[in-house]
Order: sequence, then C-alpha cells, then structure tokens
Amino acid sequence: MKKHLILVLMAVTLGLAACGPRDGPSQGEVRRDARAADVPILPLNRSVINALGTPAPSEGFGHLTTMPYTPGVIRPGDAINVQVFETSDDGMFSVEGTSSLQLGEFVVSPDGTVSLPFIGAVRVAGNNNVGAQRLITNALRERAIDPQATVSVTVSATDNFTVQGNVGAGGTYPLTPRGETILDALASAGGTQGAPDQTNIILRRGGETRSALLSQILADPSQDVALRPGDAVIIGGGQASFIADGALSSPGEFNFVEGELTLAQAIAQAGGLQDSRANPNAVYVFRRMPPGESFLLEQPPGNPHIRVFGDVIFQADYTSPTARLDAGQFMLRDGDVVYVGNSPLAEFLKFFQIFERPPEIPAPSGRS
Repeated sequence: MKKHLILVLMAVTLGLAACGPRDGPSQGEVRRDARAADVPILPLNRSVINALGTPAPSEGFGHLTTMPYTPGVIRPGDAINVQVFETSDDGMFSVEGTSSLQLGEFVVSPDGTVSLPFIGAVRVAGNNNVGAQRLITNALRERAIDPQATVSVTVSATDNFTVQGNVGAGGTYPLTPRGETILDALASAGGTQGAPDQTNIILRRGGETRSALLSQILADPSQDVALRPGDAVIIGGGQASFIADGALSSPGEFNFVEGELTLAQAIAQAGGLQDSRANPNAVYVFRRMPPGESFLLEQPPGNPHIRVFGDVIFQADYTSPTARLDAGQFMLRDGDVVYVGNSPLAEFLKFFQIFERPPEIPAPSGRS
C-alpha cells in the first residue's frame, strides 16, 4: 500500500512539474509538434551529412594566379609627360635660344599608345619611363638632329588597389615598390573591428575571386599574398547568423561566416551544454530550407530513398562520441536555430524550487 502511494505521489508530482514554469519544449513536445506539422526529425549522422554535402574548404589565396609586379611600368590609363631635346641649335625644336620643347602630358590609350606631335602614335604601355624615352627618341631620329626625349609618369591610374567593406577607411590606395600585401591593405584602410575568425576577406583579381578568413591569413603567412594593380580587397563580417537557445550556458544570436561554422563550434560559442539542466539527447537544429532546395537521404538497404525539402529538424545525441564527431562536420546555415532541451530531472527539480521559499502572506489590516 505504501509503495503504491509513493508511485501515485511521484506521478502527481511529475504531472505538476510538467505544468510548472518552462523555458522551452521538451523532447516529447518537439516530436509531437514535428509530427503534427509533418516536419521530419533526422538523426544527425554520417548519412545525413553526406546527403547535405559538406562545403569545400576555402582555397584561400595560396594558389591565386600571380604575375610579377614591376613598379613604374606604364599601363593604359596612365598619363606621361614628354619633353624632347636636340643637340643642334638649328633643329626643329629650337625655340628662342633653346633646343628643347615641352610636348605636354598625354594619356595612354586603351591600346597602349600615345599620340605625340611630330611623331604620331607610339606604343609605350609595358615599358618603364626609360624604355618609353628610347622608343620616342628612335621615332624622332627621322625628323630631328640627334634628338633625346625624357618621359615621366605624372598619373599612375592603374598602380592602385581598392579596399571596401567593413573597414575604417575604404578607398583606393597606391602600390609602392615594396609590394603591399593583403594585411597591408587592411592596415591602410584602418583595420576592422570584427574578430579574425568572423572576418571574411575576398580578393578579386581580374576574373578570379578567392576568399579566406582573417584568422587563416594570420596563421599562414603564405596566404598573405602581394597585391597586383587593380586588385579589390573586400572585408566582410559574419554575414550569416544563428540563434542558440535552451539549456546552453550563453544563449543568444551569433554572427558567423557561412560555410565556416560547424554545430560543435556553434555550441562552443554558446558556452556549451549546461551540466545541471541540459538533456544531451535533445540537441536540435531547426532549419528552414530555401524554396526548391532538397536533398536525397539514403536509407538502409531494402528501404526506399526519401527526398527531404521544406522545414527539417536535425537531432544530435551528445551522449555518443560518434555523434559529437559528426557534429564537428555538420555545417550551420544562416537562420539556423540551435536548441538544447532540459533533462527530465531538471524539470522535476524546477518544480520543487517553487516551494523553497513560502509565499509571503500580507499582514491583516489593523482595526480601528
């Protein structure tokens, strides 16, 4: 009789605990609501990860196509100043007692030429100022007596790089003979306030685009490549975000670079599971798939494959070492919600906390 009474009291207590204060759905409620909404709950395992596909790791900048940068090379868009001389006072450039003539400033055309008086078109692109002087001097030999020419680059329109995005002072900066690198570009633009592991750096060079986290560049000097004229360096923060909720030590919303954060890392960012209340069997990722996107999940032999689309819930069993390893391969996406449910014992103990302090009873009002 006494044993039966204890069981009844425990059942009543658990029932009251279920009606007590809550901070999230229980494991059973997640299953029930998912079933009612026809949302699949998939165990987070190797099959699911393979079906989703693991994003290829960023190649970084180590294999970026490069060409030696030669400072001072004249390129289309540059402006050069040309002055010509003759050794004879009777030459075609002798003016008022001087045998030199300032031809003026000329912009190099897209085809690499400048059109000069007395000479015509001369292709100067690809040469430095000494090479351009030699070309112009040779072109003058048929018209002048022992001519000489001097060429100086007054505007270098292409020996520059640009920095944009999440920096203190984005803009266009000149390349110098010392050879600026990506980190130099970041410093020139005033740096960034983002954490290195949440700062994505994109380098656009001609038709190529590469990206890497700032933390990768800091850790691997070979990623800090020298810049080329016309390069664009784009600094971005974590453009994606996820929400961590439930029995985690530091729940909240976190920014990250999509394709660079796993479930294991996300839980670590949120402070890890709370030992006193977390249910390690109830680690969920709630995901809303983009319209039209789906993936084919392979089932054990003998069962048909299923195609998953729309909303989906992934469940990780953190009591399993294998599941923890899989969590280190499962990539989070923008908008994911990571939720950890309370353990049944935590809900049970929460009920008794109500009675730790008896309610205060107001004193009876005084009678006149």
